[in-house]
Amino acid sequence: MTDSPKAFSTFYRDVYLPEHRQPLNVALHIFGTLAGLAWVAATLAAPGFWKLAVLLFPVIHGAPGLIGHRLVERSEAVGDARWRRSDFPAWLFILANHRLTAERLVLTPMAALARGLRSAPARLRRRGTSG
Repeated sequence: MTDSPKAFSTFYRDVYLPEHRQPLNVALHIFGTLAGLAWVAATLAAPGFWKLAVLLFPVIHGAPGLIGHRLVERSEAVGDARWRRSDFPAWLFILANHRLTAERLVLTPMAALARGLRSAPARLRRRGTSG
């Protein structure tokens, strides 16, 4: 562990994002996060299988990201077995995976839509005066 805990946003910006630059690796992390969330929903819908669900959740949720680091974005300094890292607690990486998923699938498209909506009146004014 580090001597002084970093704020999550600093960890996300300075540690997590530099280790997740390749689009395929990011896509695998997003897939794993969504698969894990779907697994939780499926488990809640079929509560009789909770023991199996608990055992398989780490595999379903984490394996795609680990595969991404193994095949796409390797790091000699950190290694491929990210669950054995001791420089930061595992929950920071899990939270960062969820933030990355939210940013790429929800926040970024919404920001682009908002920019488009803000510029729409100007485009309409220009279109009306041109002809």
